[in-house]
Amino acid sequence: MQIKLKPVNEENREAVLALSVREDQPFVASNKTSLRQADEANAEQPGVARPFAIYADEKLVGFCMFAFDPEEEDEDDRYWLWRFMIDKNEQGKGFGQAALQEIIRYFKTNGADRLFLSTEPENERGLHVYHKAGFRETGIIDDDEAVLMRMLKGPRKIEKNLFGVNVDKSMHIKGKKGYGVSIALQDADGDFHCYCSGSGRHGQDFLVNPDMLFQAGSVSKPMFALTLLRYVDKGIINLDADISGVVPEFVKKGPVTFAALLSHTAGYNVHGFPGYRANHEPLSLEDVLNGKGNTPKLRRIKPYGKQYMYSGGGITLAQLAFERITGTTLREAFQKEVAEPLELKRTGYFQPLDEELLANAAFGGRLAEKEDSAHGYHYYPEHAAAGLWSTPTELVKIGLALSKSCREGGLLKKETARRMLTPVMGNYGLCMMRVNADTLDAETAAKFGGDVGYHDGANEGFLTEWIFSLKEEICVASMINRSDSAAGEAQFELACKLFRNAKK
Repeated sequence: MQIKLKPVNEENREAVLALSVREDQPFVASNKTSLRQADEANAEQPGVARPFAIYADEKLVGFCMFAFDPEEEDEDDRYWLWRFMIDKNEQGKGFGQAALQEIIRYFKTNGADRLFLSTEPENERGLHVYHKAGFRETGIIDDDEAVLMRMLKGPRKIEKNLFGVNVDKSMHIKGKKGYGVSIALQDADGDFHCYCSGSGRHGQDFLVNPDMLFQAGSVSKPMFALTLLRYVDKGIINLDADISGVVPEFVKKGPVTFAALLSHTAGYNVHGFPGYRANHEPLSLEDVLNGKGNTPKLRRIKPYGKQYMYSGGGITLAQLAFERITGTTLREAFQKEVAEPLELKRTGYFQPLDEELLANAAFGGRLAEKEDSAHGYHYYPEHAAAGLWSTPTELVKIGLALSKSCREGGLLKKETARRMLTPVMGNYGLCMMRVNADTLDAETAAKFGGDVGYHDGANEGFLTEWIFSLKEEICVASMINRSDSAAGEAQFELACKLFRNAKK
C-alpha cells in the first residue's frame, strides 16, 4: 500500500469530519474538535498546527494533526503528534503502523530530531501501536496523560531522568518485563512531577503508570497515626490515657498508652510481619496478637517507656484498641478521616485487595511466579502496621497535608501535627521519624537536605520511601515492586537525592 498525508482543506474537510473510531476507543478526540483546535492555534501562531488526512492508495482512512514549531526555545515542545486516528471501518488492516511510519518520515524530512505524543495510560491498544512504532515512555505525565517520545536522529535510546537523576540506571530498571518504579514529587516551585518506568508485574509487559497501586509497607503506620490523631483532635482519644483496660487480654500489667505504642517505647516484641498468600483465610487482630498466624504471640519483653524498640506488634495492639474505642474499622476510619478530606481515590487499607482494584495493582517481586499467578502479593491482616495500598501521587498529597498541618494547621491541628513529628526517643515521634541535624548524625541528616518527616516501608516484594519538608511544600514518594537490600539502598539514595534537588 502507499500511504500519503494530504493537508486538510475545503475539498476533504467534510470527509475527514465523517471519520470516527469505535465506541470502545474513548481516548481519541473527535476530528471536529481537533480541527477547531487547529484553527484556534493557527489564529494565534500561523502554521503551528498542521492537520492531515491519511490516504491509503488514494482511499481516505484516517486523520492526524501535528504541532510543528522549530523556533520554539524548548526543544521538547517543537515537534508533537497531537492527534492520530484510523477510521473504525479501516482498522486492523495495517494502516495504523504504515501511517505512523509516514508521519515519522515527514518529521525526519523536515529536520526534527525527536517526536513526542501523549495518551492516557489506560489506552492499552494505542500504547501497543505506538510502542511498535518505536515510541517509548519518557516518565512524564502531562494533564494525566503519559508522554512518549521517539528519537528520529541517532540512537533511539531515551535518557530517562528526573531532576537530573537517571532513575532507570539508579534503580536497575531493565526493559518492560523486569521490575518497575513509580515516583511522584512536588518541588520548591510548586510543580508536580511523576515518573514511571518498567513493569508493575515481573515477567509481564505491564507498564507502570501513576495510578498503579503498590503496597506501602510500614508507611502504613504513619497513615494509621494520622487517622488516630484526627480522633485526638475531636476529643475522642487521649494519647496519654492508660488503655490497658481496653485490651486487657494483651496487657497483663499496665499502664500502656497510644503515645507509647505509636513511638515504639512500650517494650513489645514482633518487629514486623511477613504476610500471607493472597488467598489465605482471614485472620483477626486477636488471632495475630495471640500468635495464631505466622508471628509469635505479643508480649512485653522490655521495660515500659525505657527504650525505643520498633514493634509492628505494638502498632497492631494500638489498632485493636483504636477500633474498640471508636467502634469502627481502620479501613473505614481512614476513608472518612483522611481519604475523603484529601480527595484520595487510590489509597486505603485494602486487605484483602478488592477485585476491582486488581486490574491496576502491582505485584510484589516475583510472588506471581512463585506463589499465585493471579494475585502476586501478600495479604496483611495487620492493617495499621503493613496493610496500606497507595500510589506515590497520593502519598505526596498526604505528605504536603502533614507539612501544612505542622506549619499552620490543617488536616490536623498544628499542636497535634507537631507532636506527631516530635521525637520521643532517638528521632522517632508518633509513627514518624524527624530527620535533621539535631536527631541524627550530621552526615546522615545531610543526605535528606533539611528538616523533614520521613518513613520507609518494606512488604514482601515492595519497597517505599516517603520524605516531606517541614518548612516548605516539598515531598517525594517512591514505590517499587522489589524488596531486596540492594534495591532498598538504591531507592533510599535516589529518594534523598531527588528531595535535595527538588529544593533547589
